[in-house]
Amino acid sequence: MSSQVHTGRPAAKRKRGRETAADMLRSLGVVLLLVVALWFLAQPPDGDEQTVRVVDPTSDLAQLQAAAPGVPVPRGLPPQWRATSSTLDPAGLRIGYVTPGGRYAEYATATGPEFLADITGGGAEVGSLDVGGVSWRQVQDADDHSTLVRDVAGRQVVVGGVRETATPDELRELAASVS
Repeated sequence: MSSQVHTGRPAAKRKRGRETAADMLRSLGVVLLLVVALWFLAQPPDGDEQTVRVVDPTSDLAQLQAAAPGVPVPRGLPPQWRATSSTLDPAGLRIGYVTPGGRYAEYATATGPEFLADITGGGAEVGSLDVGGVSWRQVQDADDHSTLVRDVAGRQVVVGGVRETATPDELRELAASVS
């Protein structure tokens, strides 16, 4: 027989701060399981190619031309030029493209000096460039982004901008499509 006396009271709980190493390892194991599960779920797909979301800027272009007749817009770009954004607001129109080389180029038009300063990053005019018989002003910002600008029908038409990564040839191709 046992010499222990049962008093009917529950056993005393351990005080906080008195956890054993085994308790800590169990807690750490639960946390590690959660971290591994989240890491596994957050892995990107196997392919390097990301899907580009293409938009159709046709309606924005039509609305711009109705509101500001005579403003040239991009026309006849090859299908490898994919429009990925199109924003029309009272100030103007901006269309972002992924170029055939996988870089970014932008067409924009609006009025006002703040628009030009914003889209060119406050860049300075460094000369002019003839594209298909049309003269464009060339603007360069501090980060070496090139922008082509011309004034038409009281608006500034811009190809490039501070977000562009397109090559000079790609910018010229986009500028040549603006008619």
